[in-house]
Parts: sequence; structure tokens; C-alpha cells
Amino acid sequence: MSLPTAGRSTLALNVALHNAQQHIATLFTSGEITSKALGQKVIAARYAFDVRSQVPPGGWETFKATAVPELDATPLLRHGARVGTSARDSLRAGLLAAARRGFTLRLWVVDSLWHFSDFTDQGRDTAATMAQLRSMARAYNLAVLVTSQVVTEDPDDPDVPVTAAHLPAGMADHSDRVLVLDRPGAQGSWGTTPYPSSAILRRVTGRGPAIELELEPEHCRFVSP
Repeated sequence: MSLPTAGRSTLALNVALHNAQQHIATLFTSGEITSKALGQKVIAARYAFDVRSQVPPGGWETFKATAVPELDATPLLRHGARVGTSARDSLRAGLLAAARRGFTLRLWVVDSLWHFSDFTDQGRDTAATMAQLRSMARAYNLAVLVTSQVVTEDPDDPDVPVTAAHLPAGMADHSDRVLVLDRPGAQGSWGTTPYPSSAILRRVTGRGPAIELELEPEHCRFVSP
């Protein structure tokens, strides 16, 4: 989870790509990014150039001859969920796509929790969505990574830390571990120069050390500093 614009979708896609490169069949479902844009971000993260505005090293013919077969063999499935698409429908689409390619799905990245949570009089029913995702994870023997935006008392103040008190309802109860991505000063920074690139990934619940990261927005990826 993170404050808005901290880079949680980028980090989640990096996790999905890393696991797929380790031959772990992975589905990345996004309610915030189209399937086409996801493909462009994967190329940027993997090959360090922006397919929308740059020519790949060696030219397009060389790139197509080497990178396209590699990407086709990488067990990373992308699904841009439309408005009204349920989490169950998204997983079903991913399972079918994986089966057609001869993969057994092992990791499902859901970006984000809010997209699949129904509205109620009290707001989005995130607790019900988390319970459903947990149930599907068990039924299909999947590891599931879920992203979520959070808001503190003053989201524009980087000195206000995100804590367990800011978690969406149900996230702590139905998660083995909750992490927060801190990128102080990130609010509204995309496309601006200079931008805050230093980030920390730390736990809110569960065990694990804090990890220092550096954002390379032009490559749609986080790297170790």
C-alpha cells in the first residue's frame, strides 16, 4: 500500500515481472492501467527504454528478433480489468490464458483493491474483497499480492507516517503481511523535474526488514540504490 503517486503499481509490476522471469507463472490484473499500457511498462522495466518515444538499442528489427520471443516465453499474463469486472472474473480470465499457454498460475497481482470493492453507504467494501481474494488464493493454491491506496490525516505532509490505522478494512485480517511504500514528497510529482526518487519499503504487519529503493520513472522500475 502507499499514498497516491508513490509508485505502488510500478513496484507491483516489477514484482510480477521478476517472478515471471524466474519461471513462476504470474497474472497481473489492473483496474488502473490498460493491457496495452501494461505491455509498454513491462518493456520499459525489462529493457530500459520507453517504447512510446525511444528506439530500442540496436533498432527495432534487432529488438523484435530477440526480445519478442523472450517476452512470449515469459509466463507473465496481463489483464486490464474494465469497470464492473469482478475479481473472480479477472482470475478466471487469467487461469484460462495460462492454460492456453501451458502454464500453471502461481502468483496473482491485484492492482488495486479499491477497483474490485463494491460501494456501500459506508464507502468501498474492502473487507469483503479481501476475504474473497483470500478464499480464491486458497482454492487455486496461489500467492496473491494486493495493492491499495491509503490516505493519512494529511496526505500532503510527508512527515505523517502511514501506519496500520490507515489500512483499508479487512487488509490486515486477510493478509499474511502488509507493506507500505514510502516516497516522501511524491504527491503530484510524476512528470516533474526534479522528482523524489528515494523510497523505502517497510512492513506494517508481519515480519521483514525495511528495504531502500530508488525509482527510475522513465524505466517504470524500482532498483536498489
